[in-house]
Amino acid sequence: MTPNRTARRSAGFALAAALAFAPAAFAEDTAPEGAEAAQAEAKAAASAEAPAPKATDVVATVGGREVTLGELIVLRGDLPEQYQAYPPAQLIEALLQRVMVESEFAARAEAAGLDKTAEMEIRAKLDRRSRLAEAHMRTVIEGAASDEAVAAAYKEQVTDAPAVEEVRASHILVKEEEMAKDLLKQIEDGAEFAALAKEHGTDGTKDRGGDLGWFAKEMMVPEFADAAFEAEEGAVVGPVQTQFGYHLIHVTGKREQPKPTLEEMRGQIAEQLANDAAKAEIAGARAELTVEMAEDAPAAEAVLDDGLLRE
Repeated sequence: MTPNRTARRSAGFALAAALAFAPAAFAEDTAPEGAEAAQAEAKAAASAEAPAPKATDVVATVGGREVTLGELIVLRGDLPEQYQAYPPAQLIEALLQRVMVESEFAARAEAAGLDKTAEMEIRAKLDRRSRLAEAHMRTVIEGAASDEAVAAAYKEQVTDAPAVEEVRASHILVKEEEMAKDLLKQIEDGAEFAALAKEHGTDGTKDRGGDLGWFAKEMMVPEFADAAFEAEEGAVVGPVQTQFGYHLIHVTGKREQPKPTLEEMRGQIAEQLANDAAKAEIAGARAELTVEMAEDAPAAEAVLDDGLLRE
C-alpha cells in the first residue's frame, strides 16, 4: 500500500472514531417520574400547532453555519442500521456533534488550501456522479419491486403455476437384491416397515424408519421417482435398483404441493424483481455507450500513482 493511501486510510479511521456517537448523546433519560408523560403531551400539543416540516428548515447553527433538517436526514440515512432505532432527539444531538467536528475540520482544510487540490475537485465530481447514479437506480428498483409488481409476479409464478404433485415415502436401502427381496417378503408377512428400515437400512434415513418426507418427482433419481409416483398410497414396491443400491419403497402419502402465501413470498419476489431490473438497466446503459481510448492516453501504470493527485 502506498504511503498516500495509508495516510488516507488512517485519517479515515481517526475521523470515524472522532465522529462516533458520544455516549452522552445516547444516555438513558433520567427525567423524574411523571415528567416523561408531561413532556410527551407537550410535544404532541406543539406538533399539532407546528407547520409541516421541510427539508430546508434550519435545525441549528454550528459555528455560524445553518444546519438544515435535510442535511440531518441524509446523514441519518448513511448511519449503520443499529443507530437508526435511536430516539429522534438523541439522533439529532449526535448528528449535530458530527456536523460540528466535520465543519471545523473542513474549515481548517480550506484554510490550508486543500479544497483546491486536484483530488478534492475530482472527488466532488465523482461523488456527485455516484449519488445521481444511485438515485436513478433506486427509482428503477422501487418501480420494479412495487407492491403491484410483486403481486403480479406472485400470481404468475405461484397462483397460476401448475400444481406440483408430491409423494411422501419411506424406504429401505440395501446393497444386495436378495436382501431386498427377503425384506419385502417379511413385510408381506406382517413385519413393520419402519422397524426393518432401522435394522437393515444403510443410509441416514434408517434412524427415522426410512422416512424421506414429502418430495416432488424431480427431487429423486428417475428410477426411484417413477416407482414412488406410480405406486398407490399405502403400497410397498420394490426392489428398485438405483445407483445407490436396492430400495423398498413404502408410499405413505400423496398430495399437491402447498403453495406459499403472498406474504411468505413477498421478500423473495421483490428481491428477484429488483435484481432483474438492476441487471437490465446496467446492460441497457452499457449497450448504449462505447469506450474509446484516447490516442495519447498515459501508460496504464500511471493509474497506480497516487502522487499525481497532489500536483
